Amino acid sequence: MHSAALGELLTARALWILKQNAATPAISAATNALVEGYDSESLRELAGASPDINVFQLGTLIVDALSSLGMAAGTMTREDAQLAATHYYASQVLAGNLRIRELTRWVHSVVGHEGHPMVQDLVVLDDSFDAFDDGWGAEPDGMSVLTGFFDTLGPENQKWMKT
Repeated sequence: MHSAALGELLTARALWILKQNAATPAISAATNALVEGYDSESLRELAGASPDINVFQLGTLIVDALSSLGMAAGTMTREDAQLAATHYYASQVLAGNLRIRELTRWVHSVVGHEGHPMVQDLVVLDDSFDAFDDGWGAEPDGMSVLTGFFDTLGPENQKWMKT
């Protein structure tokens, strides 16, 4: 299955692993999957969940919903989650829904300098934006770094980025 809803559910799983707010994206993704014609008890339960759902129940519902769609997301590691969530937010920059500065701040605060190696150029880009904002150096070429991030993703890195 390749659909926007699967990508959204995978992103919600990644956000949950990273201890970010995953309830609203997960509920929205499950609703979108139902609208796309997919149906399962776990999708319906997730779509009808409250945004205030217990975080552990949410994690179980996300995994169950993905499993019902044929995706074994229980094997997603923290590094996988860092890459998948960064890919999602970077895609939002390209779509014009998020500013690149918001992306780099998020990557720096959530992934950090010790996180996934493929995301490090975006973390350093945040440092460069900070330096520029403080009057040090030239304005960074954020779109070049963003393009480089997408160019380095090979098929082996994209298993959690289905759309």
